[in-house]
Amino acid sequence: MIYSLRYVDLSPGNAPRNARLLVLAGALVAYGAADTIATEAGVAAVATAGIILGNADIPYEDEISAFKGDVTLVVLSFVFIALAALLRFDVLVTIGLRGLLVAGIVALVLRPLLVFVSASGDRFTTGEKWFMSLVGPRGIIPASVATLFAIGLRDAGRTASADLLVGTVFLVIFVTVVFEGGFARQIAEKLDIIPMRVLIIGGGKVGRSLAERLEGRGENVVLVEENKTVVETARNDGFTVHHGDGTDTEVLRSAGAENARIVVGATGDDDVNLLVAQLSSSKFEPETVLARVNNPDNAKAFEELGVRTISATRATAEAMDNYIERPSMMEWMAEIGHSGDIQEVEVTAEAVLDRPIRELGPELPEDCLIALVQRDGETRVPHGEFTLQRGDRVTIIGGQQEVREAIELVNPDR
Repeated sequence: MIYSLRYVDLSPGNAPRNARLLVLAGALVAYGAADTIATEAGVAAVATAGIILGNADIPYEDEISAFKGDVTLVVLSFVFIALAALLRFDVLVTIGLRGLLVAGIVALVLRPLLVFVSASGDRFTTGEKWFMSLVGPRGIIPASVATLFAIGLRDAGRTASADLLVGTVFLVIFVTVVFEGGFARQIAEKLDIIPMRVLIIGGGKVGRSLAERLEGRGENVVLVEENKTVVETARNDGFTVHHGDGTDTEVLRSAGAENARIVVGATGDDDVNLLVAQLSSSKFEPETVLARVNNPDNAKAFEELGVRTISATRATAEAMDNYIERPSMMEWMAEIGHSGDIQEVEVTAEAVLDRPIRELGPELPEDCLIALVQRDGETRVPHGEFTLQRGDRVTIIGGQQEVREAIELVNPDR
């Protein structure tokens, strides 16, 4: 499969589509061939092939991954429809409280126990482990197995056993999806693990481009858009979109403004962007509020109201000037979010406090460095003897993965 994707001419005009079909066909062939050689070996063969293929350097990897999501959705739909088709309502009534008790034990005892064991260590907090225990799993494996076994039991004439199995599994999934998945937000709030969000008001080209860059480095981004056509376009592109008027306080609140670290007004209307910035600052107090200024004549009015602005006209002129005067830097900047990255983060880790930059250098990943340090409102390029203090904001530059590792070193809570 790897050889075919790398070296076989898949027809340039349809190469991404043909790559997706080739992988799907390869999975089916691997399953059928392995299962023919040894019963039940098909799943193991496909899983092994997937691990190898997923870690190989192959072309059209993003397109194949996206196609995998579509195939997964189809399979999930089929499995749950098949399970529901085998279900009889009178069986649920017969199982009654016993079935609900089993569902409660699975959801509240067995599943948390397995999550805590498999997630042992300090990578996840206790609250995050409880959240995964209560909300994460959705029951696709037991649904698949129950459907397969129920069909086998019925073919063997053991209809009562098949009904009992299907009914119990259905109750477990129902309790998980409705009572746990349906209250995911409330559970997250109770456990205090809701990730900080970035709200972008305006799902147009500017908003989507910004969202793509932010999501590329792990931010939790939500677009807010009123136009239904734009909402549909953004969702088709894979973005999380909240439909509504971004100048409405309740819409902002329902989109997660109370837990937003950054709010950006990115619409093509300066009045809307200004109102979004003022509402966000006064009602929700995020760390950063930005507004897009479409008419440069409005920039001064925005700044007089204390709103940090980005002028499209000025930004374009500055970018062109930088390409003229600093072409190498701009070419590298173009890779930010892909291979390179620049991040600014507050210093909080005890391990780096009161230590000179020259001493910290060897502990940083190879392809990154601390380029700037901001202290007391003053930004400077640190020399080798410069020591970091709590509250300093450091700008880290380097490869995308290396920058993330360096952030973990200076601010493990980020």
